Amino acid sequence: MVSAQRKWIGVSIFIAAIGVGFIVAAFATDHWIISEPRGNETNQNSTGGSSSGYTANITFGLFAGSRSIDYGIGIRSQNLISHLSEHWFGLFSLPLYVATLVMLVLAIVWGLVAVGFAIFNLFGRPIETITGPSGLYLWNILALVNSLAAIGVYLGLYFSQFEENILQQDALGAGFTSDGLTDLDYSFYFLVGAGAAFLVNIGILLISDRKCSCSFSGSAEKEVDNGMILY
Repeated sequence: MVSAQRKWIGVSIFIAAIGVGFIVAAFATDHWIISEPRGNETNQNSTGGSSSGYTANITFGLFAGSRSIDYGIGIRSQNLISHLSEHWFGLFSLPLYVATLVMLVLAIVWGLVAVGFAIFNLFGRPIETITGPSGLYLWNILALVNSLAAIGVYLGLYFSQFEENILQQDALGAGFTSDGLTDLDYSFYFLVGAGAAFLVNIGILLISDRKCSCSFSGSAEKEVDNGMILY
């Protein structure tokens, strides 16, 4: 029974580590949002440009990104860094942005705690309930809740503001629009993967408890039967 439970805990360590890795990857990559803004027809007609002349490509993450804009005279590229730009990526809600960062950090912390206590359960002998297999539920649930909270907050930021506009004033003044041309990119889906990993981990712990409980009940019944026969 103990050996079987340790195997499941070993699997949970691996999956929790994957969840933490996904969140770290989401932090490290600058592809939470991707957009291909277009110049409006009025601007293109006034300069005699074609519909393909005024184009742009913008990608960004939580801290940095890149922007390439063609005003009809060639592509101009620019790196975007949050702490160096007062109007970073256009107007957006700072509280929602900060809340996303806080939820992500907490998800990483609880994920690491889940990994740490799982390792302790694998090689040590936990005494308190909170440090034992039952405590592993708590850490994974907290990591899942914070991951889902980060997803929800960022989706709120995306649908309320980024989907409508992510352009700075210079691009807006040149006649560009990003309305309806912005999508969530793969860095965001790293976070979705992290939430899925923690959810799967909770399921694994449930399966582990049920199998170990069944094994324990079966062995206990055999011992009782043997005792009755001997008596």
